[in-house]
Amino acid sequence: MVTDPDGLYVDGTVGEGGHAGRLLEVLGPEGRVIGIDRDPEALAVAGKTLAGWGARVRLLPGNFRELPNLVGDHAGEISGILLDLGLRSSALDDPARGFAFQSDGPLDMRFNPAVGESASQLLRRIREAELVRILEGGTTRAHPRRLARAMLTWRRRQPLQTTGDLTRCLRESLGRRATPKLLSSVFSALRMEVNAELEDLDRAMCELPGLLRTGGVLCVIAYQSQEDRRVKALRRATPTDPRSGGPIRMEPLQRKPLRPTDSECRRNRRARSARLRAYRRVEAAADS
Repeated sequence: MVTDPDGLYVDGTVGEGGHAGRLLEVLGPEGRVIGIDRDPEALAVAGKTLAGWGARVRLLPGNFRELPNLVGDHAGEISGILLDLGLRSSALDDPARGFAFQSDGPLDMRFNPAVGESASQLLRRIREAELVRILEGGTTRAHPRRLARAMLTWRRRQPLQTTGDLTRCLRESLGRRATPKLLSSVFSALRMEVNAELEDLDRAMCELPGLLRTGGVLCVIAYQSQEDRRVKALRRATPTDPRSGGPIRMEPLQRKPLRPTDSECRRNRRARSARLRAYRRVEAAADS
């Protein structure tokens, strides 16, 4: 990802600062990093993690889809942008965030608990057709209509307010077929809807190339097939430069996505589905 040791880099999903810290370690003395995250808890941890780097790192609250506004003064100057679309482990393991079925807690699922509607609020007002659409977009795509009807039936008796409520509802509907993989898929599909993750990624794939300088690199780590398809499509897309209005060409740096090694998966089982794709901005044919 590092094409200029003294360049400006953006970590659009800075989380707790792990990637940004590693990036700063390999940059030169003039290299700088801007870190963005919409999770206030993550930004607070990142602030402590990266405190020793002083003015070379700047942390901003926000969504990576807002990068053109957040770093607009640097459009065309950025040497690299990183997006890690995974959910940080500390948030996944926190029952109060409502991301996982393994422990009971509020059915929230928002990256920023102060913004938007929670998963519980979504399920309180949603119609069957919309819920089927959300579940059909999940990674397993198993029994979407049956599960949607089960949730709406449960809702008529009592609200789906906690992760435990949703888990019991799904297990009551599917019995032995309610495997951990299927439960995770339903929770993931609802989380992606609550946080508009796919819409954000679609917009980012159109707009982030325009922030890069020629030769700059965009790296995206995806964990879901729905995300990876959108990142892969960038090799056939022609984004527009917001300053010149001309086309941008993004050249893939590898034929297939990079996957974690066996040793990396043993250290972190949640990394086993990660796929890294990288693109370099090159001059479009019309500009040559």
